[in-house]
Amino acid sequence: MNGRARRGFTLWEITVVFAVMAVTALLVIPQWLQLGNDTSRGASDSLLTLLRDSRRLAIMSNQVVAVRIIPLSGTFRVDTSGVGGSGEFRSGQLALSALESLETDQERLQFVFRPTGAAFADSLIVRGADGAVLIAVDPWSGEAAAYAR
Repeated sequence: MNGRARRGFTLWEITVVFAVMAVTALLVIPQWLQLGNDTSRGASDSLLTLLRDSRRLAIMSNQVVAVRIIPLSGTFRVDTSGVGGSGEFRSGQLALSALESLETDQERLQFVFRPTGAAFADSLIVRGADGAVLIAVDPWSGEAAAYAR
């Protein structure tokens, strides 16, 4: 070894540091850009997820899946029926904030998904602080969608 002290960094060390910084920036910058944006739509998102999962269940299990919702309370029940029998699959409460409400002229909503994916379904409006969203299901494809009103 020579007696002289090393000064500075090698090109290899600087390259590694820049590579680590680049990877970190690629992971962090997209989250920073979304900081403060509330992308959750509350009840409309939870309702769409429930309907899409119910359609997927009907197709995957080859059963008829019925979703019944009581708009006044926000409660729901998912029932299945098929060759093996019928019964309750899941029940619960939709995530409604204090500023959200489900609007319809019916006391109970029903969404029935066939094993083919087709559906017989009601529609409703989710009204919140940011406005109203219409939740509807295409009868042919069974796809649930939200439309801003």
